[in-house]
Amino acid sequence: MSHDPTRHTITCEIDGKTFRGNYWIAGKILVVSTAKGGKSTQLGSMSPETLAGQLLRKLAQEGKA
Repeated sequence: MSHDPTRHTITCEIDGKTFRGNYWIAGKILVVSTAKGGKSTQLGSMSPETLAGQLLRKLAQEGKA
């Protein structure tokens, strides 16, 4: 049995620049990772893809994407 969660690619565009990262779900936690950093949050009523997009935007704004 594999414990490696399926990773999904996520992108967002801010001021004409595209940022990319990966996200996956570990239990009830959604994790977003880029080459420069990562963020995680508990899953809620929002879709994982929408939530991952929000976290990627935050990473980009912090210079970590």
